[in-house]
Amino acid sequence: MELALLTSLAAGAFAATTVLWLLGPAGVPEQAAARLHGLRDTKADAQDTGNEISLRRRAAVQLAGITLVSSNISANWTLDLERAGLTLNPKEYLILRLAAAAFVALVGMMLLPIPLLGIALAPLGYLAVGFWVSQRISSRKRKLEHQLVELISMVSSGLRAGFGFVQAIESAGTQMPEPISLEIRRTLRDIAVGASIEDALEALNRRVGSPDFDIVITAILIQRSVGGNLAEILDNVAHTMRERERIRGEIQTLTSQQRLTGYVIGGIPPVLFVIFYMMNPEFASLLFTESLGRVMLGAAVGMEVVGFLVIRRIVNIEV
Repeated sequence: MELALLTSLAAGAFAATTVLWLLGPAGVPEQAAARLHGLRDTKADAQDTGNEISLRRRAAVQLAGITLVSSNISANWTLDLERAGLTLNPKEYLILRLAAAAFVALVGMMLLPIPLLGIALAPLGYLAVGFWVSQRISSRKRKLEHQLVELISMVSSGLRAGFGFVQAIESAGTQMPEPISLEIRRTLRDIAVGASIEDALEALNRRVGSPDFDIVITAILIQRSVGGNLAEILDNVAHTMRERERIRGEIQTLTSQQRLTGYVIGGIPPVLFVIFYMMNPEFASLLFTESLGRVMLGAAVGMEVVGFLVIRRIVNIEV
């Protein structure tokens, strides 16, 4: 078993190296030219695409003139990678997903009794990377939302102290930890290269993709259009955010028993399988050696996942 695992690891590393060699990473001159082109045309791009500020590349991922990923998917991947806080570009992201798919397929071919079944596991590796990025997006979004109330309070205090809006944001950003400080620096960079404050805030809203940020930025944009006391508006928004967080905490407390029930129910079958395997290994091993057993095992795992997701969706109440 250890020899098979080591062999599969070596094969996976070889497959990843082969994919990197075939696609080839973007060269430094190409990246520099893309950044300069984006900086030069940022303002024009914002006007032509509905005030959209974007310094990321929208080109399709191609190999030898063949389009592997369309420009729309590439743009969506770029946005997801930015929201996840990753520095990968779409080409590197595609390489990572293909390498994961090849690695899972090779491991399956080495460990499964029927090697061809390992190829069927390749989509799992490909999708696993996307799931990992989605989890990073959710985790980073939660961190940003938790830091948002403190940021609003600091900006409001800066406005009352006599700072302008940009100066108040810059002052607050220097005192805040990441990831919100990074987003503030990106927003200030957009303003520095010629974008308006409204466009920079809208770009921040799209980049984060959080309802809380949407509320705050919408309030700021309305104030800049119709006027008013921005410090007082931000205080009211901060109060609303605190109340939402309080209600969200109460809901988490009330639904904790249901979530625990879902985890216990989902964990009973694997625990019982381990117990049966320890008591009678020959009987439990039929799930792996017999065709019908493998089908039953796959169906059980699928229903376990579906049931867990359904319970999680039921107890996940949006505020």
